[in-house]
Amino acid sequence: MKKYFFDQLDDIKQYGYMNHISSILFIIFFIYVSKKLQLELSIFAFVYWYVASLMMGHFAVHNVNQYKGKKWKYKKSKNDTYIAIPIAGVINIITYAIPILILDYFFNFL
Repeated sequence: MKKYFFDQLDDIKQYGYMNHISSILFIIFFIYVSKKLQLELSIFAFVYWYVASLMMGHFAVHNVNQYKGKKWKYKKSKNDTYIAIPIAGVINIITYAIPILILDYFFNFL
């Protein structure tokens, strides 16, 4: 159990502290703008969050070059650009947005 915990901490450190800070700031910005625009369930909201997830996915994918010393070799395709990268962005947004929204619920800072 202890080894698993330290492996998880090493993975977090591998992403880089500056990348974590900038991801949190990006997510705060996206949530703040969506609250100011009062986005509801509409086509504009879907486009807004798709573009936000595309940007976050691009940021996450291109800031991690190696995973545990292994480089990935792949051919860039349209599926990467329009499907895989936004899915990575959605996972990134959900990971950072849940604690931010919980803190916003109690402290109302956004």
